[in-house]
Amino acid sequence: MPAKKKGGKKKKDSGDPAEFEAKDNIKRAEAEIYSLQRQLDVASQEMQYAREHEREWRERLDAFGVAMEQQRENTLDIMSDMSRQFKAMQEQLTQQIDGLEKKNHQLLSTLEGKDDEMDKMKADYERIIEEKDSQIKDMKHKQEVMAQEFSDMLKETLDKMSDCLESNE
Repeated sequence: MPAKKKGGKKKKDSGDPAEFEAKDNIKRAEAEIYSLQRQLDVASQEMQYAREHEREWRERLDAFGVAMEQQRENTLDIMSDMSRQFKAMQEQLTQQIDGLEKKNHQLLSTLEGKDDEMDKMKADYERIIEEKDSQIKDMKHKQEVMAQEFSDMLKETLDKMSDCLESNE
C-alpha cells in the first residue's frame, strides 16, 4: 500500500504537467472568450451606433431628396410661368408693333395726300397770284392810259380855254 500513498500525494500536489497545462489552457481560453465577448459587445455597440447614424443620414438624404424634388418642381413651375408670361408679353408687343406700323403707314399716306393737296393749293395760289398780278398790271395800264387821256383832255380843254381867253381879249 505504500505505493498507493505515493500516488495519492501526487494527485494532491497536482504536479502533473499535462493537468497543469490543461488548467492553464482553460484559463487562457476563458480569458480569450471573455476578451472576445467584450470585443463582440463593443463591435455590436459600434454596429448599432453606425446603424443609427446610417438611419439618420438616410432620413436626412430622403428629406433632402424630397426638398430637392420640391425645389425642382417649384423651379419648373416658375420657369413655365415665366415662359408663359414672356410669350404673352411678346405677343402683346408684337400686336402693339403691328398696330403702330399700320398707324404709321396710315399717317404717311395721309401726309402724302396732304402734301399733294398742299402742292395743288400752292399751284392754285400761284395761279391766282399771277391772275391778280395780271389784273393789276392791266388796271395800271388802263389807269395810265386813262390818266394820259385825262391829261390830254385837260390839256385840250386848257388849250381851248386859253384860246377862248385870248380871243376874248
